[in-house]
Amino acid sequence: MSEYETRHGDVISRRYTTNAHARRALLRLVLGAAVLLPLAVHFGQQVIEAFLPAFALIFGWVADDFQLLRLAVDHEGSDLVLRATVMWKHIMFFGPHVIYPDARGTANASTLLAHALQGPIAAMLVAITWPTTGVLFHSSSLGWTERALRTLFMIPLMGLLVMIDMPLVLAGELWQFTLDALAPDTFCALVTWKFFMQGGGRYALAIAMAVLAVLLGRVTATRLQQRQASIRQTAKRLA
Repeated sequence: MSEYETRHGDVISRRYTTNAHARRALLRLVLGAAVLLPLAVHFGQQVIEAFLPAFALIFGWVADDFQLLRLAVDHEGSDLVLRATVMWKHIMFFGPHVIYPDARGTANASTLLAHALQGPIAAMLVAITWPTTGVLFHSSSLGWTERALRTLFMIPLMGLLVMIDMPLVLAGELWQFTLDALAPDTFCALVTWKFFMQGGGRYALAIAMAVLAVLLGRVTATRLQQRQASIRQTAKRLA
């Protein structure tokens, strides 16, 4: 066989392997979406309600000028929303305007419940679709170990993503209402964060966290495999 034929065969083999990996990744993406989306529809409300105490704690920390009266899942037409009802905690000064706390003067802001789930679902789909090191080294055990570790790392990262999304966006909505009416030229970090998250930031953060989970899973799985290989070699020498 000539050198040209050998190289041509290698190119064809690599293309076939690449196409096979792409088909498997697409299949994982479709199957992942087919499982995650119905789960989000049926259990999304329960998941968000479990986060409500953490949301209230974070909201009280980042928006301490507001007294949080109620934070709950609510209906807005046919949509499920997360709604925060607040009043001013103390006297506020906005240029010539002075605002006094009044129990009769409350405000509320809401955001669609689906927004809370978009980031975690996107992150999970990226993590599911991303190939493992086992594919490169033809090791199924390494691949499964890496996927298990990847999922383990994804759980706290998804919780973090939800907690820096919903309470901060609600606080940003309330501050935007206030500043638009009383001090329209005032900069507010929470309003900027709200625009960032609503403008695609939650997807960018989801992809970043998924990639982080993939890398952590890959490094940990490789080290575990190396450690197991070292233990086996030591056991052989001792035997």
